[in-house]
Amino acid sequence: MTVTSTSGIRGVFNSELFPEEMAEYTRNFVRLVGGGELLLGRDTRTTGPIASRVVATAILGTGADVIDYGIISTPAIFRESRKRERSAIIVTASHNEPEWNGLKFVVDGRGINQEEFDQVLRKAPKKEAGGVTSPGRMAASEGFSYNQELVDMAGEGSGSGGNAVLDLNGGAAIGHAPDILRRLGCEVLTIGDAQGIFIRTIDPTNDPLDMLCKTMKKEEAHVGFAFDCDGDRLVLVDSEGRKRTGDYMLTLAIKEALQNMTAKDVVVSVDTTQAIDEVVREAGGQVFRSKVGEGNVTGLMAQKGVRLGGEGSSGGMIDASFNNCRDSLVAAILIVGALKRKGTKVYDQVKSYHQARETMQMARKKALDAVKKLQRENPNSEALDGLKIRTSGSSWVLIRVSNTEDGVRVSAEAPSMKEAEQLAHSYMLKVKRAGA
Repeated sequence: MTVTSTSGIRGVFNSELFPEEMAEYTRNFVRLVGGGELLLGRDTRTTGPIASRVVATAILGTGADVIDYGIISTPAIFRESRKRERSAIIVTASHNEPEWNGLKFVVDGRGINQEEFDQVLRKAPKKEAGGVTSPGRMAASEGFSYNQELVDMAGEGSGSGGNAVLDLNGGAAIGHAPDILRRLGCEVLTIGDAQGIFIRTIDPTNDPLDMLCKTMKKEEAHVGFAFDCDGDRLVLVDSEGRKRTGDYMLTLAIKEALQNMTAKDVVVSVDTTQAIDEVVREAGGQVFRSKVGEGNVTGLMAQKGVRLGGEGSSGGMIDASFNNCRDSLVAAILIVGALKRKGTKVYDQVKSYHQARETMQMARKKALDAVKKLQRENPNSEALDGLKIRTSGSSWVLIRVSNTEDGVRVSAEAPSMKEAEQLAHSYMLKVKRAGA
């Protein structure tokens, strides 16, 4: 099944997502941005070189030019797009498995919005289907300044005395994370540092990270970081070798960032942990919640004029002063800096809630009717994105109907995993009964 959203187009390459489709989406995007010069990057999948050639050829065929960065992380090319005021295409399937590939679209340093994405998906009129008499030119990138800019942001030596283990899992972060953390003064040990060789599940939020946890204990390291294939997601392993959730990582990073900011407001998705509210409230700020999805978070950040945001479920932090996307290394340098100043007691600074999720197949119409019925039964619930019901001062449930298939997802958060699992299961049963 091909996944299409403003976060990107993804599918199993040459089985669900074909080269001719990638070429058509590319041409549509070039028309959308008016041609000119586009930046091109990719992650480390084996289909990356051929998929990149398809995209480059399609761009050149419109008469536009290409600056090819080769393998580069999604945050790094977002940063390049922002600085150079050029649109970009990233050949990546992000956190999906190795057989997948896809496209992400960037307009002057930001992800595309829904209206723009609809134009990318449209069928080109026949009169536009032909090529141009003068194809564009292609050049290799002369390099990027992303690594240096992050070192400058954190300060050289801001991680000195610390030791970190990086689970790079063959992804694009190989070209960024070790260099940045070493230049901050950290002693760095890497695992999975051969590009395109994947030693675990691509998405670190869905993998137990056994090798990273064991290495952390063996090396008595202070922190471990695990990345996805395009380098925008981040999962933290603490000094005791425990994998922490994306929500925990985001809460810790935001707490550290707020200490040096005057404006304390934060934007997070509706399914992000309530621990964020506690941290922001303590700092004197306000939390605004958006619909699920990175584009929705960044959109609300821009609307509210808020610098910090993110989504806990994807282990993604956004600092709009640097990048308008999830940026794993912005979060990592904050955490490394906190460890330098405070030691491993930093891990006790924020509360960790537990989340559980259940999914069930249900016809879309029945599912929507069930949610409406539950909304009537819970008049104080929120309907921003699905139905969110606060069941106590320390627990909530979120019921969302899939936009792409017949199914329902119930997410629950509570002080303990047992409570969260019971809550998710009980509300899944309520959905089932309401839709019967």
